[in-house]
Amino acid sequence: MEINPIGPLGPAAQAAAGAAKPAGAGEISFKSLLADALGQVNQLQQNADAGAVKLAAGGDVGLDEVMLAVQKAELALQMTTQIRNKLVDAYQEIVRMQI
Repeated sequence: MEINPIGPLGPAAQAAAGAAKPAGAGEISFKSLLADALGQVNQLQQNADAGAVKLAAGGDVGLDEVMLAVQKAELALQMTTQIRNKLVDAYQEIVRMQI
């Protein structure tokens, strides 16, 4: 199991910083950043499910690996839900603004 060091800006934070610029040639848009993030959450869920099935079938996988995968998937889903809630709140606030 490889442990990556914590740096000043991870790949997701660098992509988010790049998304603040106007979308031009070769730059990442908010839409693609969001789609990639949702794809990663989905992949974590699928990895956790596959690990649980493999463990239940008696495959060569450790309980600790499966539990870590499940916790990663759960945290990613919770974070995604909180981000969605914040976006919905921001949208509702904008809708309530008087022009």
